[in-house]
Amino acid sequence: MRATARAWLLCCLAGIGVEEFAKAATTTCSIPAATVSKYVASTTYAAAVIEYADCSTKVVRVLTDSNGNTELDLSSKKIVFVESLPSVVKLDLTSNSIALLANASIPMTVQTLDLSKNLFVSLQDFNFPTSITKFTASSGTLASLRSISFPASLTTLILSDNPITNIGGVAFPGSLKVLVITSTVKLQEFEVRQTDATLFASLETFNVSVTTNLACSDSDALYRYVQDTLLCVLSDEAFNSKYGINDSSSTSSSVDTVAVTPIPELPEADSPRRSKFLLFAAISLSMACLGLLSTLAPRTLYERYQKKKYMNLRKKKQQQQQQQLPPVIKPTVLQVNGDPNATYWDL
Repeated sequence: MRATARAWLLCCLAGIGVEEFAKAATTTCSIPAATVSKYVASTTYAAAVIEYADCSTKVVRVLTDSNGNTELDLSSKKIVFVESLPSVVKLDLTSNSIALLANASIPMTVQTLDLSKNLFVSLQDFNFPTSITKFTASSGTLASLRSISFPASLTTLILSDNPITNIGGVAFPGSLKVLVITSTVKLQEFEVRQTDATLFASLETFNVSVTTNLACSDSDALYRYVQDTLLCVLSDEAFNSKYGINDSSSTSSSVDTVAVTPIPELPEADSPRRSKFLLFAAISLSMACLGLLSTLAPRTLYERYQKKKYMNLRKKKQQQQQQQLPPVIKPTVLQVNGDPNATYWDL
């Protein structure tokens, strides 16, 4: 009350009427949540300014690392919206509250981008920087990877510790060298095109969660394992048609633009049904073996037990019979008067 009265008194001294004072007292910030934008108040240095809902602001300057690369650290700033940013090479937006990437404005100069520990659940509408080489979004809330075309410049993709359940319609670039996709829940299916399945086999690092499904949802998909991950592989044509990917864009992201080489065929492509048959046969054979072992094992153990019991009884019976036999009397031969022809038996 005292503070309000004091403010009203100051307004009176300044010539401000009661209506103007009431209007000023009820005025709030127009920023609904923490928003970061390019700082334009200074021309001597590059920076970003964060405006909060309580009308407070924070300015973060752009730094330069030992290699001369510009970097902007906006981690742990409670940022919700990204409106505009200064041009930098490295951008750190970890540990914020970014839930929508569709309207996030990231400079095209960014080569290393870290969006870990945020709230977005999809990358589908995100406009990736065209020069990005490393993208990280770990320990977040990504639920699926659907209908995404990563830039041709990307070499490292790290999406670890996210609740990803399904991957499909993702066009991976031919420049990719490191792929890390680990799920905190069960990764059910990983559907890729033939080009990317061939690419995965030659990556420097391939760390993807084991898929739980033993079958592909698309009947035209072929089966292929890379390490312990089952891939559902579609031909490039079927993949592009299913997910509406332009042939020219997908080819440019996976094939060298200078020398176009034919895409190697997967061994499974010779017979579309062979992989399914082999997988079914292996499962059936395993189940049959388990059933046979479960049937024979108890029988074999019982027969061995019965045989051992019979041998013990037989041995015990023989010992009892030997104890009940009368003692054997051995005759003693005596010679009398030294006559060798006279023999007497001592009974």
